[in-house]
Amino acid sequence: MPHRFSLNARAVLDGLRTLPIALLFCMAGPVAADTAPPIANVVIGGAERRCSSFSASTQGRDCLADWNTILAQDPAFAGLRRDNISFDAEVGAPVFRYSVTALGIEAIRNIPAPLFDPLKKQVVIAHLAQRIKESGFLTGLSWQALEQFLPDTLLRGNGRLSLAQGAVLRSALLDRGAPIARKLQARSTLFSSNVDSVAITHSFVAAARAANAGKKPLIGVVTASADSHPFADRDINVFTMASAGADVVYLPLDGGYRQALDAQDCGNVRYYYDSYANTNPSQPVYHADVLFPDLSEQQQGLCLNHAKLLNETLERLNGIYFSGGDQARHLESLVGKDSNGQYTVPSAQLTIIQSRHAQGQLVVAGTSAGNHFQGGGLWRGKPVPMVGGGDSYEVLKAGFIVGNGPAAAAPELGKPGDSIAYAPVLYPRGGLGVFRFGVLDSHFSKRTREARLVRAVHDSGMDYGFGVDENTALLVSQADATDTTHFSVVGAGGVFIVDVRSAKAPADANRHFFIHGARAHYLLPGDRASITLQGDLNVELDSASPVLPVSPSATHVTQDQLLDYGSYHFLHLANAMGLKGAQRGFGTTRNSEDARSVQNAPLYSATLERDNLTFFRGRAASKPGGLDRVSYTGLILAMGPCADACQDREPLSGAGSAPMKPAIPDRQPLHEKN
Repeated sequence: MPHRFSLNARAVLDGLRTLPIALLFCMAGPVAADTAPPIANVVIGGAERRCSSFSASTQGRDCLADWNTILAQDPAFAGLRRDNISFDAEVGAPVFRYSVTALGIEAIRNIPAPLFDPLKKQVVIAHLAQRIKESGFLTGLSWQALEQFLPDTLLRGNGRLSLAQGAVLRSALLDRGAPIARKLQARSTLFSSNVDSVAITHSFVAAARAANAGKKPLIGVVTASADSHPFADRDINVFTMASAGADVVYLPLDGGYRQALDAQDCGNVRYYYDSYANTNPSQPVYHADVLFPDLSEQQQGLCLNHAKLLNETLERLNGIYFSGGDQARHLESLVGKDSNGQYTVPSAQLTIIQSRHAQGQLVVAGTSAGNHFQGGGLWRGKPVPMVGGGDSYEVLKAGFIVGNGPAAAAPELGKPGDSIAYAPVLYPRGGLGVFRFGVLDSHFSKRTREARLVRAVHDSGMDYGFGVDENTALLVSQADATDTTHFSVVGAGGVFIVDVRSAKAPADANRHFFIHGARAHYLLPGDRASITLQGDLNVELDSASPVLPVSPSATHVTQDQLLDYGSYHFLHLANAMGLKGAQRGFGTTRNSEDARSVQNAPLYSATLERDNLTFFRGRAASKPGGLDRVSYTGLILAMGPCADACQDREPLSGAGSAPMKPAIPDRQPLHEKN
């Protein structure tokens, strides 16, 4: 029989008067496959393993065949030859040349006002006009040579141009030659060797096919969040879906496109793109319209006539996929700014997506940033936020700042943006608004994001948080006939769900976070969960997986370096509890080796404990170096600063037990990380 965990909303509300938490536990079988409602969302944790052309020109990592075979046999590449494909990780850029002429001066004058400070524009025009008067036209220059003719005040000091302003200035002065025939970066699902990544992709395409009455689906791909710039991620994501059996259309949405569309300035969309792509970038990018002429032309066409063609395309889609990167950039592609500069104005495109998803006509999927971006809407009358930036330790120590666009400071002209520090951010209004059940998180167990998620859920007044592991997806159903939504897992890892409804978090003058009485669950493929119309969470562990009972000889397990980024240590602690039969797990940040933060001021600890509503199922790895497969439900969770060198203490006597003894107050500033 499966183990099932249930929290009844009415019982919780009544029980708060007398008990810390009221729980119901019942035994039930899984939802029958033939009665399961259709999939509405595919929430992917990031870092899927794909067969990509840039990994090798012969047979690359994660590929089942060499690229000659793939190009010949994968229908996604019909009509393409080997010399159409790029086998390099980075797309090479040509040598650009620039000229200062009367036409160039006029082009600078016509740069849209929001993209270039008017006073700086006047300075540039006057200075270059004087140069022309003195020396004649300046032609065929490298950018470094042209910079020698710019005012020194615009290159250094407080008045210097930003990277974004420099990008549009380059665009205005560029010598434009013949269009570039670019090579494509290829990615094959049909010939991918990683079964988990393939299963995730096919789950999405199958759900979109079901939304299209069993016919071949049309899927839209959005890469607005891309770390480099949106056009650079188009090919690999379009080919991924095409190779899985879908018709695919690229949707060149991004924050620059949004600005041009909202300003009805489609003729200058290339300026908006270059400006936005160089606002807080991972690396500068120039002249995207030259490097990706086909995509720039498509973007301009989809901007014209108030995005008429784009809106018609969105109305035809059966699925839409949002790529990884920075979730704030997805937000800026579909939401406009209000008069206070806040992202609160929904676009027509956002409204179409939300409406068609709500009607069961459009399946939404996304990985990493595209995972986070799906969140939003209202839960019990409160807006569901979107989390971004920061790691667990600094979130526990100092909380979140309120997000309003990409969090980093703008780089200077000519300076790379790859050393930008990203603070922990909550976007209070969320993202796309198609997942309302709680806060979403990605790259979860590997990056030890348990504490980040717990605090985000608590601070925003949510009930639940969902953390999805890498190369793993949370499948979310449409509501069934009883308005219950069902959740399942596909892929290599699991999904962590935290329930803080009966948790308590005493206030701390130093903003250090204490919480106790939360309940944690961890689901693997085969496990299921559901949330009812009343908001009750039910978790059901796979009955085919062995029960892991309490062992009288194993009292507790411990784990140092608990929150080290990339360590999986929280997952290891919970797994050890299950496999050893321990009643209690105690983890701390002692001996941290995290290069991203100093984790001893104060030390933090997490305490995990079983009670009669906690169940573990699973098995140890079958060979050295393999993965333990342990799922659990109803695990009691507490987190907080600790004193006395983080020594383990008495067991938590239940979900309402007292918090751990706090450490001496710490007044050091928050340490920002790269």
